Amino acid sequence: MALFDKFEKWSEKYHAPWMGILRIILGVILTVKGFMFIVDTSTLVRILTNSFGVTNGVFVAHIIAILHLFTGFLILIGLATRICCLVEIPVLLGAIFFVNLNTKGGGGVLELIFSIVVLFLLVFFFLIGSGRFSAYYYLINSKRSRLTDESDDDYEGGSPVAPLDKDANIL
Repeated sequence: MALFDKFEKWSEKYHAPWMGILRIILGVILTVKGFMFIVDTSTLVRILTNSFGVTNGVFVAHIIAILHLFTGFLILIGLATRICCLVEIPVLLGAIFFVNLNTKGGGGVLELIFSIVVLFLLVFFFLIGSGRFSAYYYLINSKRSRLTDESDDDYEGGSPVAPLDKDANIL
């Protein structure tokens, strides 16, 4: 856990604003791809049937589309970015090795390059996290500011519902 904490501190220190913009673009790409899968489910079903031999391709196609929509939106706003990237990486690996490299998939070279770039971005954001321009960073810092609010002289922290535990880890 100490190694993860060191890596997290390093990531916060060297997280540039352009990385936040890149994370937002990745989230938009995944969300749009999810919408494209919903609009044209027949192509995804055909690819799943030809490449994987899936008999109930409509169900799997909807799972993949919803997965892209949900994880893409969460990456877009910067909430649970590492978990979403971890969930998306196997999907992209399957797309690259079983669809894009297979001629039956019909994607072409540009689709392969696009999938590799998205996979690289997923691995990148899995390692560095969502950064300063994210919902996660806002939620953590607003919790810290509530715990260290010194505007009232008699304020000791916490609330009647959730008393302050001074030994608790905020993260």
